[in-house]
This record gives sequence, structure tokens and C-alpha cells, in this order.
Amino acid sequence: MRLIKLATNMSVGLGALNEIGEVFRQSNAPNKLFLIMGPTTRKLSGDAVADRLTKEGYNVVTHVIEGGATFDNAEDVLRRVKESGAEGIVGVGGGSIIDIVKYVGFKLDLFTISIPTTLSSDAIASPFSVLWKEGKSHAVRTKSPNLVIGDYDVLMKEPHKFVAAGFGDMVAKYTALFDWRLAYWLGDEPYLDFAAQLAESILNLLLRRVKDVAAQNYIGIETLFYAEVMDGYLMELANTTRVAAGSEHLIAFAIEHVAGKGMHGEQVGLGTIISAYLQNRDWRMVRETLETVGAPTAADELGLSKEELIKALQIAHQMRNWYTILGDRGLSAGKAERLLRYTKIIS
Repeated sequence: MRLIKLATNMSVGLGALNEIGEVFRQSNAPNKLFLIMGPTTRKLSGDAVADRLTKEGYNVVTHVIEGGATFDNAEDVLRRVKESGAEGIVGVGGGSIIDIVKYVGFKLDLFTISIPTTLSSDAIASPFSVLWKEGKSHAVRTKSPNLVIGDYDVLMKEPHKFVAAGFGDMVAKYTALFDWRLAYWLGDEPYLDFAAQLAESILNLLLRRVKDVAAQNYIGIETLFYAEVMDGYLMELANTTRVAAGSEHLIAFAIEHVAGKGMHGEQVGLGTIISAYLQNRDWRMVRETLETVGAPTAADELGLSKEELIKALQIAHQMRNWYTILGDRGLSAGKAERLLRYTKIIS
């Protein structure tokens, strides 16, 4: 038997942040809060959220994080939150900020609130945090937020590259679900067909609405937001990230490790094209869909060299102990280059 926790409240829609005080009260958020944000988010939304909460009678301590979602940053925030005596933690920002918030909330058993300002990844409601240490990413089991607030006024104004990256992270299901099923039959990994079927339905809806996502209109933002939130539920149901991540994510992690260029969702998009080719599936559809939404489909769009990508493909299978189409031996340099040329990622 396994206890499945799906108790995440959501407040979504145009101007959702205008009702933040009432939403916090209805969700029984504690009074003493520790709010973290990035330097850019601070100017756009972070300070405004902190001020609004203070006016609503909440005791708010703020902290600005420099750098990404690393174990060092997460442990530093954990120490600061402990010292503050906060009973709840709020993250205002993108996936890196929210991953740290979930980690600290889990470690200290705090009421955890996610307020995404971008939709660049599915971190906003998932029960896992991806944290980096010594050049390698680690998916850490944490907790889904108690409350997620999605203000479409904010999300519809985010730079389009974040929307395109978020779509790239979502289209990964096209290859991830294939890998997950493969891992069940050949790698003896746990598999939940119900979660896989739901994930495929979400993917198909996103593909049908790709032009709305590209236009960054209400329907597109709402669809992408709910798709990312649903990833959290699916991971909770399946008790694994495999419902949303497979070989394409291994390639993305390897690109980050080797070159550190591009956003996670952009890297995943390239990885999905490559993995779809290896799976003998419709990689051209993946490429065309990413082009429609404005996501990178070639190495030079992310400033990646041929050598960096070849190296990434050679080590991608080592990024996680997962059974995927990449196998357990990896690609040779020659085959990696051919694969990149076949998929038009390099010319």
C-alpha cells in the first residue's frame, strides 16, 4: 500500500494575485512566511507579492536567490528559513526557485506555496525537485505545493522564450512514455498504465493547441499551465518522474552538464527530436511542432557547438539510472554526429 497525496489547492485566472490575501486565508496558510525570489522576478512580481501579503497582515521575510537550483543554494535557504522561524515558504519565480521552495518545504515540513511567473518547466506543482551538485542533476523526492497560484495576467506577459521552453518540457512525453513502457518490459521498472494514458491525453491536447501556445493567448497559457500542474499529479500517482521524463531528459541533463547553454525546456526539446528518431517515430512532427511554438530546433540557436552536442550524446545514458532507448553503453562519437545530422540539429 502507498499513500498518495494530492492535496494541492489552486487559484488560477486573470488577476489571480489580486485576491492573494483571501486565497491564503481560504487555504489556511500560516501567518509567518518566508518568501524567496530571483533578482529579475523581484522587480517584476516578487516585491509586489510581498507588499500585498504584508498589507493583508502576514509576517513576511524575503530573500533573493542568486544562481540556480543547486544543493548549496537549497541548503542555504533551508538554514535561513529555520533561523526565521517561518511556518510557510513561498516561491515567486520560475522552476529553479520553486524547486528550492519544495525542497525546503519538504525538509522542514512547511506549508508550501508556488507562484510561478514563467511556465518554462513542469516544476510548478511536481513532488520532485531537480537540484544540481558537482555538475550533475539529481531528482529529489520532495512534496507538491500546498497552494499554486497562476495569474494569467503575469503569465501571458512573460517573454515568449519561457513559454516555448515550457512547451518543450511538455512535448517530452512523446518520447518519455515510450521509454517508460520500455523500462517496464525490459528494465523491470514500475509502471502505471493509468498515469501513462492520462499523460498521453494531455500531450495530445497540447499538440492540438500548439498555435494557441505559440500565440500566448488565454487558451494557450491556460492549457500549458494546467498541463504543467497535471504533471505534478501524474508524478504523485506514479511515484516517479518517468511519466514525464525519459531519454530526452537525459540528453537535456547531459547538454547542461557539458555546455550549460539554453533553458531546460529548450534542451529537452532538442532531446525529444533526437529520441524520437532513435525510437523510429515521427521526429519531423516533433521538430515542426517545436518550430511552430518558437522553440529551438538546431544547435546554433542555443549557441551549442557540434563537439558539445556529440559529447552530450555520448554521456547522456549516464545521467540517471534509467532504462531508455539510449541503452547502457551510449553512442559512439561517429553515431552521435550522424544522428545530429539526420535530425538537422547540425548541418
